[in-house]
Order: sequence, then structure tokens, then C-alpha cells
Amino acid sequence: MSKKLKVGVLFGGKSPEHEISKISGREVIKNLNKDKYEIIPIYIDKDGNFDSPAKVGSLKKLIDIAFIAMHGPLGEDGTIQGLLEFLGIPYTGSRVLASALGMDKISSLAIFAQEGLKIPKYVVVDNPHVDIKDFKLPVFVKPANHGSSVGVSKVIHKNQLKQAITLALKYSPEVLVQEFIDGVEVTCAILGNDKPKALPLVEIVPKKEFFDYEAKYDANLTDEIVPARISKSLTKKAQEAALKAYRAIGCKDFGRVDMIIRGKDIYALEINTIPGLTPVSLFPKAAKAAGISYEKLLDKIISLSQEN
Repeated sequence: MSKKLKVGVLFGGKSPEHEISKISGREVIKNLNKDKYEIIPIYIDKDGNFDSPAKVGSLKKLIDIAFIAMHGPLGEDGTIQGLLEFLGIPYTGSRVLASALGMDKISSLAIFAQEGLKIPKYVVVDNPHVDIKDFKLPVFVKPANHGSSVGVSKVIHKNQLKQAITLALKYSPEVLVQEFIDGVEVTCAILGNDKPKALPLVEIVPKKEFFDYEAKYDANLTDEIVPARISKSLTKKAQEAALKAYRAIGCKDFGRVDMIIRGKDIYALEINTIPGLTPVSLFPKAAKAAGISYEKLLDKIISLSQEN
């Protein structure tokens, strides 16, 4: 009998997305093939403490590979990846630089634009006293380095702007004020390294004002349609744009690119280097539409992480 691969599933952490990470982590633990893997849950509390017996210094003896199921700052932004690199422990997902670039919307949007991708017009601010005379309302206000729509507001009236920026500044020292693109919201899940593959597009139709934190994790608040209800040619164009964004950031193993389609134009919004893996998350839904079960998806991610 071949030796089982010891997979340490890292979840939790100091991010505002702690609770979502716990759900992702538990789902990964539940669905990993127990005939192939020895599964070691590694919970990190909100203060950054590793659950015993998973002390940082003993991780290398405890696991063969880390499956990172952490989201947001101090989990998805290159910090935990850097720690694992320092300890010499292989891990799933993008490396340090790509993780950092993907988490930081200012950096990733600049790279998207440099690659020739369309992006919404935006301005970066660091205080709530700004004039947005060059923008038509509504606009989105976003922390520069968070995911899951944490701290994001849709500003419909000018008198809401100061409050929205103040909220976003609680999560990030820099904030994006971004134009609203009225179109079809889609996301493209991607698997692979040298030859990444785009999975079927998921169309997102929120029942709220926008796809906020609550709508993302309550199946009753959003219709998620896969494949997206757009033409084959537009689907291909969006998948190609997503792959371009994925390669430009330097992603590895898996990721997800969020986009808005207006007419024939594809606007890249952001990239997720560790997409949610909860039961209602978009990545597993796209994989299922491609004929990949949750268990096989986890196998594929682990296999891809061992390629180099």
C-alpha cells in the first residue's frame, strides 16, 4: 500500500473573512479523498495562533503539503505563502508575488490595463473628503486589499460617499472609487499552470443592490447561472480575457476572475487567487458544470501544486 500524502488544511486566520475560511476549510476536509490523503486540519484563530498540535515550527514534520483554504489579508495576500516558503513546505495556489498582486486591487488593475484588458475607471483615495466630479453616480467604493466584498458600498447619492469611504478605510489605508458598469456580471474559474483552462462562466444575478458579502454566502440572495446566458462568441472572449488576467498576475493551480460584460466589451474587475470553496461558492459550481466533482477538484488542485 502506497503511503498517503499528508495534507494540512489551513483555515481561519486573522482576516475579516475568517468565518468564510472556516466554512471553506471544513468543506475541503470533508471532501478530500481519505483513501489517498491523511488529512490534518490546521485551524488558525483570529489572533493568528495555530491550533495545537500544529505549531508553526513543527509543521514541516507534520504535513507533506499545505492546502490553503484561507481568504483575504494574511491568508490570500502572500503572507501565509511566504511563511510556508520559509519553512520549506509545498502548498496549493499561487506563489507569494502573484498572491500579493492579486489581493491588491490597485496593482492588479494596473497590470490588467497594461495587458490591454478593459477595466472600469477608478481613482485611489486615502481620506473621505474627495471630489468625484469626473464620475457619474452610482459608483462603487472598495478597500484596496480585501475580498468577499468586505467594506464595499454602492454609492447612489452623493451624500453617501463620505460614509462609504470611511467604511472602506476601516479595512484598507487606500480605497478605490470606481465607476459603475451596467452589464452582465460573470466570473470565470481557471485551473492550471503552464496551460491553464477556463471553466464554464457563471452569471451572477444578485437579488440585492449588488453582489455584497451577504449575497455571496446566502444562496437565497443571488441567482448563479451556469453556463452564463451569453453567446458562445462572447463566452469565449470573456474566458480569453480571464486567462489573460490569470497569466498576467502569474497565478498558479487555480483562481477566479470577476468581470462585467457591457455590450461586446469585457471589463476585468478583480482576481481571486484562493476562491471560496464553501458549498455555495462559485468555483465548485463552475467545476461541476465542467463535469468535475468537488472531490476531483481538490485532487486536481493538489496535483497541479506538485507540478513544480
